[in-house]
Amino acid sequence: MFRSRANDKDRTADAGVNREVSVPLVKTQDGKEFDPKAVQAQESKRRKRRIMKIAVYFMFGIIALGVFAIWLFHKDSVESLRFDSDFIITVKLRSLEVKNGEGDTVLYGEMGRFLEATPYDHCWDERYESFEDSCLYWKETAKLRVKRYNNGTSSSCYKVQWESLLTDKLAEDCFYLQRYHWYGYLTNVTPPWPISDVYIENMNYYTEYPEEQTENLVPVWFGQQGVAIFVDSSFPFVFSWNVSDKRQFCIRSKLSTQANNVPLTQLRYTICQSDSLKGVYSFTQQYRQDEDTDFAFKQKHKHLLLPKPIHALSARENLQDLLTQMARNESQCSLMELYDDWEKYYGALEIDPSISDQVQSMFLEASRLHCFPILPMSTFFSYKSQYFKEGVSKGYFVRDSQNLVTRMIKWRGNEGAALDVTNPSAEAWFLEHVRRLIKDMNVKALKLLHLSIPPDSKYYDYNMTHLDYTRKFYRDLGSLNISLVLELATGFIPLPVYTPVRMKFYGEPGSSCLNTSIPFSLMLGLSGFPLLIADADRMAVNSTTDDMFKRWVELAIFFPVLEIPSIPLLKNKTMQDFLHAALNLRDQLLLPYMTKLWRDEPDYPIIRPLWWVAPNDAHALTVNDQFMVGDDLLVAPILCEGTHERHVYLPKGTWESSANEIIPGPQTHNFNTRNKIPFYWKRDKTTDGQQDSYKK
Repeated sequence: MFRSRANDKDRTADAGVNREVSVPLVKTQDGKEFDPKAVQAQESKRRKRRIMKIAVYFMFGIIALGVFAIWLFHKDSVESLRFDSDFIITVKLRSLEVKNGEGDTVLYGEMGRFLEATPYDHCWDERYESFEDSCLYWKETAKLRVKRYNNGTSSSCYKVQWESLLTDKLAEDCFYLQRYHWYGYLTNVTPPWPISDVYIENMNYYTEYPEEQTENLVPVWFGQQGVAIFVDSSFPFVFSWNVSDKRQFCIRSKLSTQANNVPLTQLRYTICQSDSLKGVYSFTQQYRQDEDTDFAFKQKHKHLLLPKPIHALSARENLQDLLTQMARNESQCSLMELYDDWEKYYGALEIDPSISDQVQSMFLEASRLHCFPILPMSTFFSYKSQYFKEGVSKGYFVRDSQNLVTRMIKWRGNEGAALDVTNPSAEAWFLEHVRRLIKDMNVKALKLLHLSIPPDSKYYDYNMTHLDYTRKFYRDLGSLNISLVLELATGFIPLPVYTPVRMKFYGEPGSSCLNTSIPFSLMLGLSGFPLLIADADRMAVNSTTDDMFKRWVELAIFFPVLEIPSIPLLKNKTMQDFLHAALNLRDQLLLPYMTKLWRDEPDYPIIRPLWWVAPNDAHALTVNDQFMVGDDLLVAPILCEGTHERHVYLPKGTWESSANEIIPGPQTHNFNTRNKIPFYWKRDKTTDGQQDSYKK
């Protein structure tokens, strides 16, 4: 049985072999025969080879893609300079895009328009032996550095700085204005609110001053889209506005060199971006405060809103007139601004000896009435002054191109020299004299007189330029911890200073208007100067009419600080009564509100544009003859003589007029009340009680 089974297996195996071998061949149509098994085996081999090829191709594709990604990353790092997705400079095109938090482009510009197509790369840092991510270098031509300031919010500031420019390769950056509203100072006859339809070609600005600067000049421009551009350096520049169909704002460098002929940084400015006009103002202020290390003492002294007016004295006899009026209770005074030529010669640093005893006795009498002097100060020393020779011998004055220490200049019809405010010994010498004056005269404030220094002057500090001179002077006097009154604002000063806005009437007699006063005030407030004074120096002439003076008073009482000029009109009983009534309104209703505002919101301007409270109101963006005091008081003064009515735009909300009318906004309201000043309180649940308390 066992053998039989074995035989069976053998037969079965033989049968299987026979079956496999006996598979019939397949004939094709042309009579050829082929083995299907062999064909299948060959097809399987081909399939495997194809799969291997695809795998190899795929692997090489991945490798190529990786190489491309590495190249692209390297290429992008050179081809563009970017901070996240907010700020992108494309190097080949030298274009700039600034975007908001939603990814929309809010500013587009052309950078370095005069640069040629030269090799470029990131800047090489020798100290760290690495490339700087935020610096681009055009070989033998220029460097562009960008520094970002961000406090973790959606707002950012970017300091743009061009370096090492060749004499024939000026740095000029141009930004497209598009159809946004812009706000900023251009000229003393160009309303800055808003800037529209203005064409200024190659305008000099902060570069070639006239012999005497006559206007406040703060180089900052705000765009409706939430953008600010400002120049925060002392390096000379020019700008142009809207000079072509492209509607561009361009900033261009003006070249200068150090004493050792090493090129200075040629152009430096800052771009800030936020989600709104109000937001970019706040962030710009914060940035400038944080960046300004020269004014580390800026929080030590707090300027107050003065309870009584400042009296501006244009001559010595005005002091006696003021004392007489105060003794009769006909006038009020917190400070009195002494006339500019209180010295016999500029730089004498003492009251004219011929009138010293008389003036000192009047100061003593004024102090008993709680009225204290403001002393005008400058750094000019007439060659006739007693300290001129000492300053020359000790090297305390700025020098000329021949390195002569006298540096004789002309100022207000006098010839002399200017203090070198970068020389520590000169600073200490000058401030010692000022401290003596403050003590001897019981001075409570200093008025800083503006002095234009020739551009080719040389200083103890070789990095100093003539454009930074006034700011350095402010810093020196600010260290005395005393109130400061500016003659003119020049650039950004992070000190709380009383700042005059020049009030000037334009037009023909009988129809003259204060039509630039409010735009310039709004712009100066946004430039970082909240304590504004409606300056009346331009009216201190006999040509001022009763009606012009009334228009000025109705505007001036709403300013944070009130200064009353010494003009013949105030000897008129009718004008005295009018001024007295206006002062009562200020004392009882306006000053308590503004004082609280200054205490609660010291980082905001007191005088604000309408769009501050109505940011989405298209019409509010263009109103330049009204303003807000804080968020709750709208002022719409009558600005022209011979007029007793005007149209007033009221934004969204409910408003109560000074004539006790309740008006819903937004709408244009016709104010036609002869004996009332046009102003409106905003009525809502949060302010009604507060306003009623002021009115009581």
